[in-house]
Amino acid sequence: MALRVTLSVPRVRASTSLVFQQVRLNSNRAPSGPNPHDAPTLEAVKQQWKKARFAKDADTATVLGGILTDLQYAQKTKAQANQKPPSVIKMIQKGIKKRTDAARAFRNAKPEPRPDLAEKEERQIELLRSFLPKEE
Repeated sequence: MALRVTLSVPRVRASTSLVFQQVRLNSNRAPSGPNPHDAPTLEAVKQQWKKARFAKDADTATVLGGILTDLQYAQKTKAQANQKPPSVIKMIQKGIKKRTDAARAFRNAKPEPRPDLAEKEERQIELLRSFLPKEE
C-alpha cells in the first residue's frame, strides 16, 4: 500500500498593474493630489464600515455602506466611459448634499412635517462630515 501525496501550488502570473505600481513607487516625483493623511481613503471608509457592522451600529453601517456602494457604481460607470473615477471626498460631499436636501424636504413636508426623519438625515450628515478633511 503506497501513500500518495499531492501538493497544489498556485500559479503566479505577471500583471501589468504590478509593473506600473513598481515604477510609480520607485519614481523620484512627489505624489500629486491631496495629502493622504488628511483625505479619507477607500480603505479607511471600508475599515470604519466593518467596525460599525461588528459594533452593530446600524446608522453608521448604513451610511458608510451607501457611500461604498456609490463609489463602486461610479467606478464601474466611469471605467466603461473611459473617465477618471471620482474621489472618496467627492462622493462624501455628494452624500452630504443628498442628505441636506432630504432633511430640508422632511422639514417642509405638507401636510405634516417629519422632524424625526429630518433629524436622522442630519445625524447622517454629521457622520459624513467627520470623514472630510478638517478645514483650516
